[in-house]
Amino acid sequence: MALNQGLELQESEEVRNDLELTEQLHNAEEARNDLELTERLQNAEEEHTQGQSSEKECNLPSPTNIPGGTESRGKVCILTVDGGGMRGIIPGRVLAYLEECLQRKSDNPEARIVDFFDVASGTSVGGLITTMLFTSNEKGRPLFTGEDTWRLVAEKGKKIFKIPPRQWILAKLRGIITPRYSTKYMERVLQEHLVRDGRPLTLRDTLKPILIPCYDLGRAGPFLFSRSDAMDGDERDFRLWEICRATSAVPSFFKPVLMSSMDGSSTCTAVDGGLVMNNPTAATIAHVLHNKAEFPGAAGVSDLLVLSLGTGQFDRTYEYKKVRSWGAFQWAKPVVKIVLDGISDMVDHTISMSFGEVRQNYVRVQVSGLPDRALMEMDDASNGNVKRLMKIADNLMEQNSMEHLPFGGRRPLAQKTSERLEWFAEQLVQEQKARASRLNPTVVIKQPQSRKAASLLNP
Repeated sequence: MALNQGLELQESEEVRNDLELTEQLHNAEEARNDLELTERLQNAEEEHTQGQSSEKECNLPSPTNIPGGTESRGKVCILTVDGGGMRGIIPGRVLAYLEECLQRKSDNPEARIVDFFDVASGTSVGGLITTMLFTSNEKGRPLFTGEDTWRLVAEKGKKIFKIPPRQWILAKLRGIITPRYSTKYMERVLQEHLVRDGRPLTLRDTLKPILIPCYDLGRAGPFLFSRSDAMDGDERDFRLWEICRATSAVPSFFKPVLMSSMDGSSTCTAVDGGLVMNNPTAATIAHVLHNKAEFPGAAGVSDLLVLSLGTGQFDRTYEYKKVRSWGAFQWAKPVVKIVLDGISDMVDHTISMSFGEVRQNYVRVQVSGLPDRALMEMDDASNGNVKRLMKIADNLMEQNSMEHLPFGGRRPLAQKTSERLEWFAEQLVQEQKARASRLNPTVVIKQPQSRKAASLLNP
């Protein structure tokens, strides 16, 4: 029995020694881990200190101080152009000025608008301008310069808004019981530029993403023609001349256009996009933020640079005593302008607020105080009206730029419109230069593929 007790005591002592040894080993392991953690923290602190010193020496901002995230993400550059008929001369002349700024700041006399913007949208005449700036010619360069856009509207306006001499006697009735203008004159102008060697150019022939809206009577809703969608298959690809016809088919001016996709599987009965989207800026921003395939770095408005061009703001006021007895006939023209310009104004107001602390990255160029005739008669292609619109555009460049305040209306800025465009051009040039040194792409544009390849990928 004594022997057994001795053995038990010995075993207990061995167990206790093993436990003590295990605890010592565990404590040693913890101490070693603590030491390694301390060393890592010290090294990290040294690297952080060196990084701050390097940034200070190079006079570069810390990525954490850059609005909207890291410096490597960059900004997607967006251009939008409102609808407005002959008043498209105004944004056209603005674009001519901007292109000259870009050429000067990039030291490249061959630089074009499309070289600095990643996506563009336009409604009605804005859709025509967008198409001409972003469609490729035979050499892979844009069809039109900025200067060409306003000249096209000024010079071809008389053909587009033309009433044949035989029908002058009934001119006052046209637009009431029939469309005011024949579409054949507009279609000739469009096909002159957008049909090449007998082949109609399509969305796939554009150099970068474009968005052009219309209203589809067959689906009772807005429809967006999109290059990005067209790259995925023929059922989403449409002829550019028909797209321009569709977005410009103002009811009472031109008859609707019945159009089909390149494979004939999709159809659209289209009228003027300005009825629902005269200012396409909001739709374009939404497209960019949700199109991660082409714009992987765009997480919010802080990742965008936006230039939005208007064609004239409705500023006319009415006294209650004057309008209280008006009926449909008196309201016909004013209500159209109130609705169309009201929509554009509301889009501008909303976007201006959404940009918040980075509001400088959203530039809206809009002219107010247009003469009644220039404002109301968007089909006036007379020489006098063309000269009037050119002068309005030139005066706009010397006026103080405007911006919306949250629920506070508009206020003039200290900068002139020309100065603000100079600043915006500088941002565009610097963004393009910065992309050359970024590891992650800001934009990944879908490239066109043969229709046969597309059909194999999308059976």
